[in-house]
Amino acid sequence: MMETKSEKTGNWFVDQLSLYQNANNDSASVRRNFIVRTTEFDLIMSDLRRKKIKDPLQHELLLGRRGSGKSTLLRRIQIEIMEDPALNEHYIAINLAEEQAGIYRLSDLWYEVLQEIMLQTKQQLDLRAFSSFQSNQEYTRYLYDEIHKILRAHQKRAVLLLDNLDRIVENFDDDGHLMRETLLNYNDLQLVGGSTRMDEHFWKYDQPFYEFFRRHRLEGLTFEEIHQLLNQWSEALSLPQLKDYALKNRGKIEALRILTDGLPRTLQFFIKIFLQNSTLTGFDHIRQTMDLASPLYQERLNNLTAPQRKIVLEMAFIWEACSIKQLVDTCRMESKLISSYMKQLNSYGIVEIIPTSTKNHLYRLSERFFNMWLIVTQGNPDQKRKARYLTIFLETWYDAHEIQALARAHAQSLKEQNMGYDQAVVLTKAFSQSKYIGVEERDSLLDLTYQLSDYRPEKGDLPKKFEEILTRINMLRENGNFTKALEVIDEIENEEDGRKFAIKGYLHTELGNLEEAEKNYLLAVEKGNTTASFNLALLYQYQGKEKKAEALYLWGIKRGETNSLHNVALMYFMSNRKKQESLEYISECNKFNPDFKSKFLQIVIEVWNSIFDNLIARIKEIIKNNQEQYIEVYLYDLLYLEQTHLVLSLFEDAELGQSLRDKYQLLYYATLILNNKTEDNLLLRIPPDVMPTVEEIIERVKSKQVFYAEE
Repeated sequence: MMETKSEKTGNWFVDQLSLYQNANNDSASVRRNFIVRTTEFDLIMSDLRRKKIKDPLQHELLLGRRGSGKSTLLRRIQIEIMEDPALNEHYIAINLAEEQAGIYRLSDLWYEVLQEIMLQTKQQLDLRAFSSFQSNQEYTRYLYDEIHKILRAHQKRAVLLLDNLDRIVENFDDDGHLMRETLLNYNDLQLVGGSTRMDEHFWKYDQPFYEFFRRHRLEGLTFEEIHQLLNQWSEALSLPQLKDYALKNRGKIEALRILTDGLPRTLQFFIKIFLQNSTLTGFDHIRQTMDLASPLYQERLNNLTAPQRKIVLEMAFIWEACSIKQLVDTCRMESKLISSYMKQLNSYGIVEIIPTSTKNHLYRLSERFFNMWLIVTQGNPDQKRKARYLTIFLETWYDAHEIQALARAHAQSLKEQNMGYDQAVVLTKAFSQSKYIGVEERDSLLDLTYQLSDYRPEKGDLPKKFEEILTRINMLRENGNFTKALEVIDEIENEEDGRKFAIKGYLHTELGNLEEAEKNYLLAVEKGNTTASFNLALLYQYQGKEKKAEALYLWGIKRGETNSLHNVALMYFMSNRKKQESLEYISECNKFNPDFKSKFLQIVIEVWNSIFDNLIARIKEIIKNNQEQYIEVYLYDLLYLEQTHLVLSLFEDAELGQSLRDKYQLLYYATLILNNKTEDNLLLRIPPDVMPTVEEIIERVKSKQVFYAEE
């Protein structure tokens, strides 16, 4: 197990990781760790390789948020040009420092480029002094003419890799037009620039760089890219903890990816936290990731004026894209004043403008990671709770759909002895009881759990009375010592009521010995044991043997086994058959076990049977009287049965709606869209980083609606 008390991990990757200047690593490291942004890299490099000396050059613009990998991509292009003989024969790569505070005129830029070209070509020029020129423009043209002469003499072209291009060109006045003119007239310098925003220099038709660049937008990493990147780091840096971590923790990774932009730099924060504490929940990971980013973001916040900070904070708490009108009341400022500040914040790259079909545009913070940091560190308890609800929802959503992949990842973790018994047994139980897990996987999970190094079976005792043996069996079972419990149960020589065989069947199930479990359960059923019939029915159901499961549930119901009422009703609903029988069984179940799940399931099955008696009031009463976290299971069921208006009315209920929207915000978005309630620019207000999840929910609901529409 890893130490978590000290901040130092003892691993050079973590202890020496440069979070903000990753592109400055040595070339071998950059090559080895360059896993993402390969599509953009391959496209740019293939163009360079195909170019002949007289072919026009294609200028490139990399658009991405801070930490999206622009600097690393530029560095990777530089290394490829420098180290590939075929490219190096034709190109000189010039990668100026990321922070070029001294460049505020085009002449400054050309001077730096000329110095680098002279260094690489080992050619020194006796340059004329600036004071010998009549104007700065004349000096600027002179500098590029010298660049052109050297490149022509060496029969090479220059590839200028310029990070933070937006910061540089915003200082240019007429220099911008001169730069465009120069690059068009001379065909010996290709510009590849990085920018955090698509400002007016690049899109406004009267600006010098309008349609001048081919644009590459560096979006947040996908789940597969994160999985690939973590595995690369695991191998390259000897960190076995990272091997397949994404597959084992799909919910955590998806929540982190969606809520923190999926940026490579953010991922580095997360890895440091994971290596210090791998047992955190998704929300705790996000909170500690934010703590590491606090110096960076606190400085950004402090550099704003008080009114600007107020606007940024209120936008973060709204979370969705918002209008000026929304901010008037929350900020308590005049709309004209807010509009003025918005323009400033947009110029800083902090706020993004979302054009609408009217003059009333929408606005949001350009970095979701920064938005979440503000909520987590600056928000009140309600705002933080909203963030936690969203994290829980995402983990639940993805874990439900990726259960098989997670089970395989869990098995791999058990093989590598990466978790203790107490943690493993909980997960193993959860997976072994899932209807989505196959028999072989289930067997393997159970076997691997009992092979963990910190599992210690107890020694056997002398024969005891049945009451003492049963107590001992229960203790062993509670401690996970099922093998020993089976030895103890055999101390009972005979049990005519079937209890011995029922217990053995249960213990064999937990061990994954499914054939032995079935044999013992059947012996108990022969003796009339209804607990055994229920457990065997569960086993058959998880194996996909629904007919056998159904027969045993019905057998148990006839003999008073009330738990079977709920299960057979649910089984009929999930397979869309025997509607009337399902309703009868769940109604009977609620006479004996009227718990939260049975009550809500009865409402779902009534709707399935086209019975709509007082639904809203009954649902509200169930929700108010129960603090269950996973109400969304039943909300999904209602949507599957095309009760979109009903579900929407619950989300908009005056008493319960706010709590439901906070807990299940993405499901609420999906419900609005399913109801065609897309006014007020809903589709624009939904953050783009969660829109794919909303679309997945809608697709799943529509698929199930087709399924349940079949008679």
